[in-house]
Amino acid sequence: MYAARNLTPGFILRFAAKPVFVFAAYATFVTCLYELAGLRFLALPFVPISLLGTAVAFYVGFKNNSSYERLWEARKLWGAFVNDSRTFTVQLLDYLQPSGQLDAEALKEHQRILVYRHIAYINCLRIQLRQRKVWEEKHDPFAAIVTEKTPFVNQNLLKEIKQFLHDDEAEWLYNKSNTATHILRKQSSHLRHLHESGCVETFKQVELGRLIQAFYDHQGACERIKGYPFPRQYAFFSEVFVWLLAGVLPFGLVGELSKLGEVYVWMTIPMSVLISWVFLVMEVVGDRSENPFENSVNDVPMTAICRNIEIDLREMLGEKDIPGRIYPVRNIIM
Repeated sequence: MYAARNLTPGFILRFAAKPVFVFAAYATFVTCLYELAGLRFLALPFVPISLLGTAVAFYVGFKNNSSYERLWEARKLWGAFVNDSRTFTVQLLDYLQPSGQLDAEALKEHQRILVYRHIAYINCLRIQLRQRKVWEEKHDPFAAIVTEKTPFVNQNLLKEIKQFLHDDEAEWLYNKSNTATHILRKQSSHLRHLHESGCVETFKQVELGRLIQAFYDHQGACERIKGYPFPRQYAFFSEVFVWLLAGVLPFGLVGELSKLGEVYVWMTIPMSVLISWVFLVMEVVGDRSENPFENSVNDVPMTAICRNIEIDLREMLGEKDIPGRIYPVRNIIM
């Protein structure tokens, strides 16, 4: 996630500079044909071009709204992970009580294992969601910025969960096709064991089970966003229409500006470049926002969120040696 209030000029140029030169060269070519070669028939009525611009604006606006909905839903889901993780830990600490089979010290170790397994779960899900899909652009300039400007890398799944789980358990879970799903299954099985040991009452076990269900719901929604791309027909034609508008725009402007005087004909070049660039940026913004889990600048900052959850949960356990929060590096936080 880009964390600064304003985008830097270098950031803007990174993904929107090259088309400016294309627009400028194309508009210059059309203007020279009209003014220097005397091809006055190139001037087109501006009314149909303005209608095309209006249609493209509506279409691109629809795409941007849909892309933003995907991004914002992803962020809300991870906000729900934060809230439910805190609730889950509080209930583990308050609902579980010593019994004849487990004394206070043994129960405390079970609580620690459950909390650490949950920390493993959210980090596991983060890594799984950031595995790139075939339709995600391999040379995304926003992803390149993250790689080149920050120390962020998508960690190895097994190595990450081994920080919070016993090696044998971590290896067993890692070999599952969906490790995160089986971590929650392990949590439920562990709670059932504690219930059978008399450490948690039935209705309290049900409450904890509802939170596990909520985690499954959040995970499924994230996997839906990750696994189902923004429909290609909308994304593809949005870009085509923007370039089509950029292609006919100089022909409309050159005729309109010539009515103001010969000197104004050359204003076709900057005006065409400006209008085309604005439409292209709107298209790029929507295009780069549609996949919120792809290791790019527009990602939901799952790494920082997971660390915040880990800090909160380990503090609830009374631990002191806790890692620090993650802060933006060059205005980027992941």
